[in-house]
Amino acid sequence: MSTISPKSPVGINGIGRIGKLLVWVMSTKSDLEEIVVSTGRKTGKSLEDLVTYLGYDSTYGPYARFLFGFRKEKAIEIKNDVIYMNGKKLVWLNESQFRAPGAIPWSRYGVEVVFDTTGKMTDPTSGEDNSLRGHLNNAKKVILTAPFKIKNKGTSMPDDAVTVVGGVNFDKYDPAVHRIISNASCTTNCCAPPIKALVEHFGEKFISYALTTVHAATNSQKVLDVLPKDGEKDCRKTRSIMNNIIPSTTGAANAVIEVIPEIRTLGIGSQASSLRVPTSTASIVILDISLLGEYDNTYIHGIFKKYSERNPDIMMFSERQLVSSDIIGSTYSTIYDSPFTHRRTTKRDDRLYTMVDLNFWYDNEFGYVGSLDRLYNLVVGKR
Repeated sequence: MSTISPKSPVGINGIGRIGKLLVWVMSTKSDLEEIVVSTGRKTGKSLEDLVTYLGYDSTYGPYARFLFGFRKEKAIEIKNDVIYMNGKKLVWLNESQFRAPGAIPWSRYGVEVVFDTTGKMTDPTSGEDNSLRGHLNNAKKVILTAPFKIKNKGTSMPDDAVTVVGGVNFDKYDPAVHRIISNASCTTNCCAPPIKALVEHFGEKFISYALTTVHAATNSQKVLDVLPKDGEKDCRKTRSIMNNIIPSTTGAANAVIEVIPEIRTLGIGSQASSLRVPTSTASIVILDISLLGEYDNTYIHGIFKKYSERNPDIMMFSERQLVSSDIIGSTYSTIYDSPFTHRRTTKRDDRLYTMVDLNFWYDNEFGYVGSLDRLYNLVVGKR
């Protein structure tokens, strides 16, 4: 069995939205003393510029206030040309020679687990140095903060790679076998737990579901309209997110089936779509389900009430009238908005069918990092 020490420094490749917030969360771990971040390039003109980037955030506010309240002084500081966050040493690998994952000297710093947050290398079948698997040259495990995408169609998933979602299939992770682990997407982490609860409860009575994520903006959208690139397939991506609701794509439907194979076994119909909206974070999944039989809201609530009690760090059962800003900073993967549940039962021949509109909130940034934290705890044996 491949054992990982929870005290070994954690590695983070990339420091975009997820990488930055992951540094924040890892800096609060009592076991960790060191965080190693690789960017493969310099940033700004001095170490102070990196401190400013890490210390402040336009969505969540200052690092010190968000995580520690108003009483924490010097939560992030520079000592002898080294950054410390909450007393944890931050090693910054910014040399261009470290751009390829296979060249990053993780083992030199004792790193055993690496998070790849770049979103650029998602194929677990590639064995090149400049690939996700390249991290394994110098580390024991790599966690991808995105869904896997195999470039060569028809190529099977390697035996040492697995996609897991908290509250759904953590039991599929085998520490002796799996070295490349995908945490799927933020949307999958939101919708897979309630779908899992429904599949377990209704089985063959669960006919189909359609999900739509109304998703906050990401850096894949443009601030202002730009000219499409040569061969651009989706010109909606070139439009301003500040002024539009932008139809987009999501791989959540396929990812949910991957982590809940019973959907295919039972023949449950599924589809997914996405809309990007001009908010900085906080999203909602609208999940429309069709069931064989008659069920009222109270019955449906009971299913998610029990699920949230079994998985209290994954799902929050809310009885409040929420809006998106209310869940900014939430670490839950999914928040069930019980007051916003709608249903209607119809009859065809001698059979009753119930359609239910369910709504689940998620902070697509910090909530996703919360799911990464739970996966990290699983990998290092703290779960």
